[in-house]
Amino acid sequence: MKTPPWLLVASDLQPEVGQAVSLDEDEARHTKGPLRRRPGDPVVLVDGEGLVAQAVIRVVEKKRVEVEVLAVRHEESPCGEGVSVAMAVVGNQAMDWAIQKLVEIGARRVVPILTERTQGGGRATVARSAHWRRVARQALKQCRRPWAMEVAELHRLEDVVEGEGHGRDVVVSHPEGVAPVDLPAAAGRLLFVGPEGGFSPAEDRLLLDHGFPRVRLGVHTLRTETAAVVGAAMLVAMDEGLFGVKG
Repeated sequence: MKTPPWLLVASDLQPEVGQAVSLDEDEARHTKGPLRRRPGDPVVLVDGEGLVAQAVIRVVEKKRVEVEVLAVRHEESPCGEGVSVAMAVVGNQAMDWAIQKLVEIGARRVVPILTERTQGGGRATVARSAHWRRVARQALKQCRRPWAMEVAELHRLEDVVEGEGHGRDVVVSHPEGVAPVDLPAAAGRLLFVGPEGGFSPAEDRLLLDHGFPRVRLGVHTLRTETAAVVGAAMLVAMDEGLFGVKG
């Protein structure tokens, strides 16, 4: 039997067992087309806010797919702050890739940031936040994650440092940093990742003046999107106690 695909539904939907639910146009098209699902096939409905509903397809028409809800459960929201990543904006495909992988490895939040060396940064870049949220919501279906990853609005580095750099644990990706396991206890809830070429001297000074420890993510130079995913994966593993000791 085919593995039931996960399909997105509106977050305000409160399905009950036996209820008929019509998928929105995009999900209906995806279900009929690439997924090739037919009446009688099982699916799973999720809303990114903990809803997980087992369902079965009942109607497949040209512009409509309707499913019947068989069972409903609500997953508890993840405990703790989790790991957030403030990463410099990179090219479209690279940014999409980073968003997808950060969803998969369990990052809780992404804050796209503009730095002195960020490529782009005009109106087109600002408008990408909505696109990145769509990418993140689609990615949760692939990795079967009940709770969506938050994608914040685009901010300047200085604003994130001043707004989120107080009262929480912050680390900065840097080739001269310590190994993740050598970070201070409980550090690593917010990871700053710079653009190609790294943060400017002024930005490095800003981060150092705030006392943020630096973390080294390997012996080789990583692209921004790679550093964001590798660093977040390490910090998530620490946060979940996978290295033997929780951060």
